[in-house]
Amino acid sequence: MKSTLLTSIFLLSVITGMAQTDRLDSLLNDLLSDEKKVNRLLEPDHSFLVLYAGTNYENRTFYAGREIGDNMYNVNSQLFLFSSKGFYLGASGMWYSQLEPKFNNTVLLAGFYKALNRKKTLAFSTSYSRYFYYKPDTSFEYLFNNNLSTGLTLKNKWIGIRLNTNFLFGQDFGINFSPKIFSNITIIRFGKYNSVRIEPEALWLFASESVEYVSSGYSGSHTSDLSVNTKDIYGMLNMQLYLPLALSLGNFEFEAAYTVNIPHSMDSNISYPVSSSISVSLGYMFIF
Repeated sequence: MKSTLLTSIFLLSVITGMAQTDRLDSLLNDLLSDEKKVNRLLEPDHSFLVLYAGTNYENRTFYAGREIGDNMYNVNSQLFLFSSKGFYLGASGMWYSQLEPKFNNTVLLAGFYKALNRKKTLAFSTSYSRYFYYKPDTSFEYLFNNNLSTGLTLKNKWIGIRLNTNFLFGQDFGINFSPKIFSNITIIRFGKYNSVRIEPEALWLFASESVEYVSSGYSGSHTSDLSVNTKDIYGMLNMQLYLPLALSLGNFEFEAAYTVNIPHSMDSNISYPVSSSISVSLGYMFIF
């Protein structure tokens, strides 16, 4: 049971790292396609740098819709630096209320974001992430500590589609795929650069899951003892509905969100309940 929990915590860290990369892609897409944000400090044709610092609190902790711990909450802090040319660097860390040590991992990443057309409705991104774990159990081996991510985003003013693939490697190799539909709807604008928005998302996670099955052997006319084996099956692990309300006040970004997870298992004998969580985040952008 302990090994299963640690494996889930490890995979949760990887998924969290991928979510951070996806969040950065969203920030890049929002900034580089919103001329009002850029023009308030710089001429539109000039290059610029943005330093983004943020933190996020979530009242429950999940891996692919499966709850880890008993109402374990987590805090994630991020620091990203990216340029109008599309290059970016980032670092983030995760803190879990019921782990020892509570500060569980650090993620460093570097990447590139590029709009592929003049209207910036189609964009490509790629990044490399390195995970550093603070192990609850020194005998536990973390199979993946690297992630190469690629993504393609197609959008108009208020709705878009993103396709993202992650190649995980280290002591082992794995691939997951996460298509997403997202929207950005402005409810109200006030002042020159302030607004209230809803930014709903629907995301599907496809990855490999280990499934146990029972087999028996034969010796002559007798049946041998039953044995339990495992095999990896690739498929959809979770559908997530993310419902945030976002407030922009100058360079401050505040968000409160409700998340619903609809997990699915490759094992027909297992059924996971629908789960939900509440999160709040605060960020600030320094534009140079």
